[in-house]
Amino acid sequence: MNNSNHNKSNNEYKLDLLSRKFDDDWTHAIHQELNIRRRTCTTFIPKTPSTNNHTSRSNIQCGCNRLYREHSWDVMNGDEPVWNRNKHTKSACNNAYGFIPNSRTHYIRCDIETQPNILAKLMFDVWKVKFPRLIMCIIGGAKYFKLNERLEREFIKGIIQAALKADGWIVTTGFRTGVVQLVGEAIHDHKVTNPKSHITAIGCSKWGATRNREALILKKPSINSNIDVSINTSKNEKGQQDLEPNHTHFLLLDDGTYYGYDMGDYRTRFVTEVSKYNGANVPIVTIVVEGGPDTLSAIYNDLRVGIPIVLVDGSGRIPNLLANFLTCTETMINRNEKPDENSTNWKEVIDIEDTERLRNLFSRYEEEIRNGLKAISKGSRTSDKQMDQLFNYFLYCLQPAVRSKIQIYSLESNHDLDDIIFEAIIRAKEKKSSEINSELDRGQLLELALAWDAIEIAKEHIIKDDLNDLTSETKDKLFFEALILDRPQFVNTFIKLNFNLSEMFYEKQINKPWKLKWNQLAKLYNDNDKKTKERLYLLEKCHGKNQIDSEYELDRVLRKLIGDYMIPIYTHSVVGSLRCWKFCCGYPQTARISDSCACLHMNNDDNESEILNPEEARKEVQELVYRDLFIWSILTNRIEMSKVILNYMETRICALLIASKIFKSYFNFAVDNESKDVLRSQADQFEEYANECLKCCYNYDEERACEIAIRRINIFGGLSCLQVAVDADDKSFVGQPCCNQLLNNIWYDKMEPFQSAISQRIRLLLSICTFGLLAPVLVSFRKEQLVQNMFFNERNRKNELIINEKEEEKQKFNLRTYKRLNDYGINYSDIYMWRSNKCSKSYLTYFLHLKHFHESPIVKYLFNSISFIIFLLLFSYYLLFDFQIPKNESPSIHGAEIFVIITITTMLIEEIRQFFSQDHRSIIGKLTNYFVTNQFFNLIHVTSYLLFYIGLILRFTNTNSEETFSAAKIVLAYDLEIWFIRSLGFLGIAQKMGPKLVMIRKMTIDLFFFTYIILIAIIAYGVASRTMYNYNNDILSFNGRSIFRNIFYPTYYLLYGNIGNELNELDANPDSSTSISTHVLLAFHIFTFESVQTHTDLVWRYERYMLIRAYFDRPPLFPPFIIITHIIELMKLIFRHLSNHRNQTETKIFKMIGANRQVDKDWSEFECYATNLYVRSLLTKQPLTASILVSSKIRQEQESLSNITSHNSRFQSNINHLDMKTIMEELSSLRKAVLDLRTYSEEMNRYMQWMMDAMERVKMSKEPKPRLKSAIITDN
Repeated sequence: MNNSNHNKSNNEYKLDLLSRKFDDDWTHAIHQELNIRRRTCTTFIPKTPSTNNHTSRSNIQCGCNRLYREHSWDVMNGDEPVWNRNKHTKSACNNAYGFIPNSRTHYIRCDIETQPNILAKLMFDVWKVKFPRLIMCIIGGAKYFKLNERLEREFIKGIIQAALKADGWIVTTGFRTGVVQLVGEAIHDHKVTNPKSHITAIGCSKWGATRNREALILKKPSINSNIDVSINTSKNEKGQQDLEPNHTHFLLLDDGTYYGYDMGDYRTRFVTEVSKYNGANVPIVTIVVEGGPDTLSAIYNDLRVGIPIVLVDGSGRIPNLLANFLTCTETMINRNEKPDENSTNWKEVIDIEDTERLRNLFSRYEEEIRNGLKAISKGSRTSDKQMDQLFNYFLYCLQPAVRSKIQIYSLESNHDLDDIIFEAIIRAKEKKSSEINSELDRGQLLELALAWDAIEIAKEHIIKDDLNDLTSETKDKLFFEALILDRPQFVNTFIKLNFNLSEMFYEKQINKPWKLKWNQLAKLYNDNDKKTKERLYLLEKCHGKNQIDSEYELDRVLRKLIGDYMIPIYTHSVVGSLRCWKFCCGYPQTARISDSCACLHMNNDDNESEILNPEEARKEVQELVYRDLFIWSILTNRIEMSKVILNYMETRICALLIASKIFKSYFNFAVDNESKDVLRSQADQFEEYANECLKCCYNYDEERACEIAIRRINIFGGLSCLQVAVDADDKSFVGQPCCNQLLNNIWYDKMEPFQSAISQRIRLLLSICTFGLLAPVLVSFRKEQLVQNMFFNERNRKNELIINEKEEEKQKFNLRTYKRLNDYGINYSDIYMWRSNKCSKSYLTYFLHLKHFHESPIVKYLFNSISFIIFLLLFSYYLLFDFQIPKNESPSIHGAEIFVIITITTMLIEEIRQFFSQDHRSIIGKLTNYFVTNQFFNLIHVTSYLLFYIGLILRFTNTNSEETFSAAKIVLAYDLEIWFIRSLGFLGIAQKMGPKLVMIRKMTIDLFFFTYIILIAIIAYGVASRTMYNYNNDILSFNGRSIFRNIFYPTYYLLYGNIGNELNELDANPDSSTSISTHVLLAFHIFTFESVQTHTDLVWRYERYMLIRAYFDRPPLFPPFIIITHIIELMKLIFRHLSNHRNQTETKIFKMIGANRQVDKDWSEFECYATNLYVRSLLTKQPLTASILVSSKIRQEQESLSNITSHNSRFQSNINHLDMKTIMEELSSLRKAVLDLRTYSEEMNRYMQWMMDAMERVKMSKEPKPRLKSAIITDN
């Protein structure tokens, strides 16, 4: 006995794990709280009677498959002939639990009689395993088998995706063989490529079948002893397998026996208990890959408790056989779906105990099934009794009441494996709820569908066009999760089903504006753990930290990405020290746009006190929600989500341009070229979307489209589409015909645009020469239009009671002119007449047209051009003839000089006014835009003023001698040259000359770069060569003249081909310069020329916008008389800020501003209607173009009734001249072509029928062949 004990100690290696402190005190939990024990054999009964008396007792095998010496208990010798597990085993104290070395995998040995709920408690409370939303049991072949390469790839991808999507568990037998080995390799490959990702894989393995199980047994260490960590590898014996190393947890079930793999239905009971733990209802699914008789038993056990099964058809044996007969018997089940009184109740589940009923159902297939079961049982010792049992299991799976829980996946199906898994879960849930007459837990299933991104299955089986039975908390949670998980189709479905977005993100207040729930919006921005791992998630880099803690921080991010010309949309428009600049720039006081639906259309003079009805308020708040979600989706790079949100917005064009601007700003934060290419592509994509949307609007209504492009959009911080496009350098948008017409309208203002005829130009010049006095007579102005004011009519009808109203008074009220647009914005299309009882209409019209003439940008431009030419002439005359040293006997200053000084001073004041009237709201933004964005021309402007005043100071200070006085003249001469260069800016309005000026500007920049390259070459060669040439420094001295004469000059002459005596030879041959420098400079200029020439029209229109923008808000008077306007505007500014009438007068804004809420509402509705079809096409990933969506006929339909009548009369007159004979010939040829097509179609059907018959004979597909219909569907 001692010898046997010694052998036991050698064979059982005990790992030191009792001595370490486990998290949450495993030892106490296992031995005390949970009382998880092991099972061991207590009675030695030989498995087979020994016939050899010389055989040692220690080598005889017990009924538990152990040898006598391998028993770890003081065994008794039993008298019974047969060993019985229930009688001859008992539970004992657990001695194997902890971590498997190297892999840190949890494991525990447990008695197979342990209740599954105890192991569930161990998993969640002791091991702290994350609670699953799905449990996948993978069963099948336990031996080596070969899958089709494509099927193996799809299977691996399906289970990994399912586990990741739903935070699911993978439950297997845990042994490294067969399908489990395949699953383990898939988990390993995923860990290698995604080290931060985690998949929970649990092995329900048999302790007795585990190879090297002795290495997992604990032992207490002896004092001061070294622990040998080597594992004694036992010899390979049948019935033992290695544990799969990529699993995270092992439950080693101990039934007291060694070898063998049978664990009964313990896995089924365990996963069922886990799914119901603490009242949860986690879905379970079993996936079958290959497998033999044991797999069929496992399928039966799972189906009995309602676990759905997914068969991987094509993997071999049981899945193939079962899938084949499920398909064969499908027609029989469908044919007998509605039983009569004598037929079978197909909804009743027949257990295997009722063998006769099952056999009667499928008697015609019994022989085929038995043959199939024998084929899959080859290689295993299966008795006839066991075969009958397998046959009953098989019939149980085929019965109609059970087969709905079985789904078949094959490579021929249109769905992926993960979709089939989800569909199996849904169908099983539906079946179970119908059986117990209970409601389907749609909330939980929708959560799973969200994680799975299975929108089609969810719409068919879960949503079913109705969300009313879900609580508001559940719907909010699901919608929020759909946003975070980037599930655009779910978001689209929720919004279509009238999900209340307003109350989710905004709080309704009584008699107050709706208030933004910042906490909800902050969750969206801050709960982006998965997105932060993506390279294109650049919000964190832009913001500087990973959390957006307040509305102010979000506004700061938007200002950084879009521009500080955008009014803050989440906080107050003016913060802290910026208030002082607000006074200077004349910005109106504004509230938080995000807090108030009433602030969507701010500064509307006519309706400032109007209170919206609750329904309109809710609609406007809903637009705010869409804006918030769209900005969030763009900032977090959710492209498809942004397209879904865009589908429900009204102000779409501006939103698309903002997206383009954000992506272009993100370009500066990207670290690699690939990310930059993607961002550039996304920016171009959204710019193209904006172009097409504008084209759609333009094709519907040209005038309204122009207004859409320039109107102020308050929900986006007072931006306009054209403003964002120019700042984002979207030249293709600015170059649209709509924008071109808009700029023409602004250019001519209240005058009729496109006055290009010679007579019209002569009239315009005559009006200029008479300072506009003849303009009301000579120039054509826009006509006053009578507009039916339904808005005011309905509004006043609600507030007033009119008695005995006459019909003519009603018409007079309905048809009138009213103010649509505010005067401080662009209002060329708002034509209304002054009304006065003291003056005649013609008198008022004259002065109104005179005012409009002087306010139009083209007239301002012409007057300023003429005044600038006069200024240049007088400046030139002054420098040439009146620039003299001041003397006592003669005046020191002359009239021309006084005029030049006053003119330049007033120009400087105007430049300062333009600087402060820029769209940018901060001084830093104004400085950046002035000196960086338009640095070339603005630096020239600044230089011209600096040189002039420097020259002027020198002119009055250096009067001692002619030599010192000439310095002032030289400075002013250079300044005059710059003023002449500035005159080129007036040519920018010309279509042919504008792009040439752009070329000149860019070539000048190229020239600077070229000069820098030449200087580098001169300095490098000069210093190096003179260092080697001049050893004693006899000639060279350290002063500027010596350095230039001896180092730089010789090297410069060398560029002209002069090697020795450079200066003399250069003077003698001035034209013999080398051509290399000329060629380099020419290459620079050619490249610049071609880059501009290819986009000549776009460049001109883009530059033209800047010029029209500058002259729009320019005062009507020209320098030097412009100082009068400056004084008047200064007085108005002071009056506006010191009086209580701040809203009566506003500074000019290059945007179109509606005078009332209805105007803004009409704009938004028109934009939404005109772009609906195009935006919807974006969701199909095959966007159409505006020319396809909106035909030119729509514009014809919108013509006036008189034009339509005239077109009809012309059509009637022309139709009589048509050749009827030609029409009949065309109809005859068309009829013949149709008959030929019918004949061809019938021939094709005949050929197709022959092919399908041949395919059916060789059984190429399991699906029944489709029925072909005749192509002839019309009568002759």
